[in-house]
Amino acid sequence: MRPSRQWTWIAALVVVVILVLPMPIAERYTSPTQDGQYLLHPLRSYEFIWTAAWTTPSSPLSTSGKALAEAKKYFAVSTVRPTKVELLFLPDSVPYTYRTARGDVLTAATHGPFVWQVWGTDSADAEPSAPDVVALIDFKTGKVLSAIG
Repeated sequence: MRPSRQWTWIAALVVVVILVLPMPIAERYTSPTQDGQYLLHPLRSYEFIWTAAWTTPSSPLSTSGKALAEAKKYFAVSTVRPTKVELLFLPDSVPYTYRTARGDVLTAATHGPFVWQVWGTDSADAEPSAPDVVALIDFKTGKVLSAIG
């Protein structure tokens, strides 16, 4: 017996969804500084999904709200005002470096696959600027790995 044409289309659709769906999920839940990496390296999106699924929720900074609160506490006596956090996926345990628009360099040796990238503004700047990365915070430990100022 031949499978009906309808089942062939359904099977093809399921295969496409399984192959493509992890890419936009990984793009959505990681920092905009990593945009495009999952489309160029689709296996990395599966690695992100797998790692995220098995990451312990008992981490001190397991949500963006907790990470932003920690960043605000860290910069409380500074002119830097954190405005948002984004998740970085760094599975290779290679030090991560980010150069800000003003030329500051933030480098972090990672302790796990996830790092919170803190975005904010510095009121000490002569001219108001667009938000940029101001700190990197370890997802697992909650330690500030690198910060401006």
